[in-house]
Amino acid sequence: MRSVFLGGLFATTASFVAYGSAQGANAGLQSVVRDSAGVTVVENEGPASDTRLGWRIGPEPTLSIGAVEGDPAYELFRVADATRLPDGRIVVANAGSAELRMFDETGAHLGTWGGEGEGPGEFGRSGPSGVGRWPGDSISASDTYARRFSVFDANGEHGRTSSLPDPFYRLIGLLPGGQLFAGTVSSFRPPDGDFPDGVARVELEYGIVEADGRAHSTLGMHPGREWSANAEEMSVRPHPFSRSPIYAVWGELVVIGANDRYEIRAYATDGGLRRIVRRDHEARRPTRADLDAYHARRYENLSGEERSAALAEVADMALTEAFPAFNTIRVDGLEHLWVEEYRQPGETDRVWTVFDPAGRVLGFMETPPGLRVFEIGPDYILGAAYDEFRIEYVQRWPLDRAGS
Repeated sequence: MRSVFLGGLFATTASFVAYGSAQGANAGLQSVVRDSAGVTVVENEGPASDTRLGWRIGPEPTLSIGAVEGDPAYELFRVADATRLPDGRIVVANAGSAELRMFDETGAHLGTWGGEGEGPGEFGRSGPSGVGRWPGDSISASDTYARRFSVFDANGEHGRTSSLPDPFYRLIGLLPGGQLFAGTVSSFRPPDGDFPDGVARVELEYGIVEADGRAHSTLGMHPGREWSANAEEMSVRPHPFSRSPIYAVWGELVVIGANDRYEIRAYATDGGLRRIVRRDHEARRPTRADLDAYHARRYENLSGEERSAALAEVADMALTEAFPAFNTIRVDGLEHLWVEEYRQPGETDRVWTVFDPAGRVLGFMETPPGLRVFEIGPDYILGAAYDEFRIEYVQRWPLDRAGS
């Protein structure tokens, strides 16, 4: 059956909305804008932690696509991305079946295309990894580990498939002029020489690619994610407190960097730095107690012997220099920048700092708990969530910006 609302999953949402609107907007926040050798630098004061921007998110989703059982078209698995088209239709990148699925504005299934394979319009086992709008009312879908992307028309008819030029794997976004922002992947690659031990980091390369797949320009090497490396075993695993890469298309600029500090750097397509946005932030170094508590929660459902073995494997994991300054970023349909605050161990609230298109801070916003945000439009938020039975749903939540 098709679900239209998950009452149990968002039982706390009503109190969240009341809290967000009761606090109101952050008045009097200071933003200092200056020019430094042709680069616009915006220094922002941090909002007070107990305040919220006056925008409001509705108490429940206006659309929830997903099913416990019934028509397989509504059974979602490993949703990687989703986008809303101008006419209200929603396209879901369902990586679990290597398909794109289209639904109308009421959530009714309209069609499915793609499938696993190497042919035109098909995807590898980990694809489609992303989906987005393409000029002329078309749709693009990326297949990261196959190093290619496909373009479909508004009805799902395959138009063409293009490979990304070496060394790029990931299609990050489309620029207004039709060029593509691309990057390498953040998987661990052993460096030349001795295998690292402790916290290790890889670098990623970014560039601009023409719509037909030809390389246009390189944007250089930038920090990737941090890994926990064991030289004796020559093994690596993701570090739970890893500082990670950030990237996005922001108007005519591209954001590249890492969340080591609260700083957003935006570049032109020729590689020139054009804008730096900073916000007050106090870095905190993780402690051994933080790391032990994280692993205790992660392995708490294992049996006694399995749990002991899992904890022994991570007992000597090295600590990172600091927690990430924030989690991830999104650019909404009005070119506001949303920066998700880093959740310290044990924290569950999803709080975002919202900046205007020029990079000046507006205030905090809180999104529904458990919602992975894919897209923020002028009046909606599109994301994915699980219910208490781990059934996956794609949801559209209403967003009202009239409060401030």
